[in-house]
Amino acid sequence: MSRPLVTFIVPCYNYGRYLPDCLGSIFEQQSDFDFEVIAIDDAAIDNSREILESYRDPRMRIITHEKNQGALAAVTHGFEAARGKYAARIDPDDRYHPNFLATLVPVLEAHPEIGMAYGDAAMINGDGVVQEAALDSVHGGRDFVGNELVALMQHHFICAPTALARIEAWRGALPIPSHLAFNDIWFNWMIARDWDYCYRNVVVADYRVHGTNWHGRIARDGSEEKSIVWLLDKIYSTPEKSAELERAKQRARSQVYGAQYLGFARRYFGAGMEADSRRCFLQAFRVNPRTIFADRVLRHFLGTVVGLKNYNATKATLKS
Repeated sequence: MSRPLVTFIVPCYNYGRYLPDCLGSIFEQQSDFDFEVIAIDDAAIDNSREILESYRDPRMRIITHEKNQGALAAVTHGFEAARGKYAARIDPDDRYHPNFLATLVPVLEAHPEIGMAYGDAAMINGDGVVQEAALDSVHGGRDFVGNELVALMQHHFICAPTALARIEAWRGALPIPSHLAFNDIWFNWMIARDWDYCYRNVVVADYRVHGTNWHGRIARDGSEEKSIVWLLDKIYSTPEKSAELERAKQRARSQVYGAQYLGFARRYFGAGMEADSRRCFLQAFRVNPRTIFADRVLRHFLGTVVGLKNYNATKATLKS
């Protein structure tokens, strides 16, 4: 078989209700670029296997795990088996827009210095209804080409289903440390240490938010915070190949750690986890005192001091 230009990697575990939407969005791409689909059945106990086997398209390959090995292993096996020049990774609860390949493949074909090309995402709910038409808050409605490591370490803004990267860029970031709570942040940060990125200001995928979202779970159980702090410490303990990037990284150290602790604090606050929220607010103030002036920070910090019940009661009184 000839080598496909693109490999789509779909780790599958108990999201069978969304899987037809995801796979359909791959096979309905409006372009002539050759692709393959590698679906990893990570010992799902729902109907994911039956759905995968219902596709008779020769471009689909299924890798079967007899025992559940977790998302990190599933994604790793997908990249190891990929034959494409470029690869994309998508969770089965997300979906592509028909323009995904047509928007991003030409960027990588024309610019060998770019390791990853990505676009914007819309947010949809569990029923597939659009909640937000676009999510990008970084690029100001404009395309961008350049290094994004420092920006990414402050705010995770590349949505996994919007990204297409060279297979050597993905594999260069392997192995994924087994203790991490995620793989998308790991790939985005580690690839950015070696490659420039290109952002196209076009919505190319839908990110689905629902009650069982992985990132929501790891934010609440604390594993996101532990993983991100470990990863920041790792990156700051090893110099970049580019002296210019290393200088930029070191200059931004307080902003990077401050932004991350502020993000943890806000997510814990939204989850009603007062003690963890307060702890992270204080850590953000310590590493970067300027974070105290960010939008609603003092208000939320005081809410963790007086208690969320009293905070919400006071807020309701002021609105009435």
